[in-house]
Amino acid sequence: MNKLIAILLTLSLFSCQKICSVASILCKGNVEKQDPIDFTQVDQFPQFKDCEALLSFEENKICFEKTMYKKINQRVQNLHFKTDKNIIDTVFIHFSINQKGQFIFNRIKAKDSLLLVFPKLSINIQEIIHELPSIAPAQKRGIPITSTYTLPLVIQSH
Repeated sequence: MNKLIAILLTLSLFSCQKICSVASILCKGNVEKQDPIDFTQVDQFPQFKDCEALLSFEENKICFEKTMYKKINQRVQNLHFKTDKNIIDTVFIHFSINQKGQFIFNRIKAKDSLLLVFPKLSINIQEIIHELPSIAPAQKRGIPITSTYTLPLVIQSH
């Protein structure tokens, strides 16, 4: 019986050493450390055709913002809102661009007083967003992703 206990003890000590040596091989600097993914930032902004030739992240961002503002502003100018009041106010347009590059209207944020004067403002902005042509979607680590943006738009009437 003593021999059996001695053999079991020897085997268990030997197996612990093997487990520890295997674990240390696996856990020592052989495992690549991955940086955490920041899901609030994109690696590449959505791209309109006019912006595809730009190489730097900052140039792409600026081109996207300017082109987006220009496209929405042109369409808003064509709405011809009519009012007797002199209004200068900012509307915040919340929208997304899905993995296929399609625009999705989320909502607008505007003062209630502005929405009373222009009751169809939200519907008109929604139509404008949906009419925008598909573009190359934003990317994170080379994978197309859905991204959400807020665009301030100044509404001015005389």
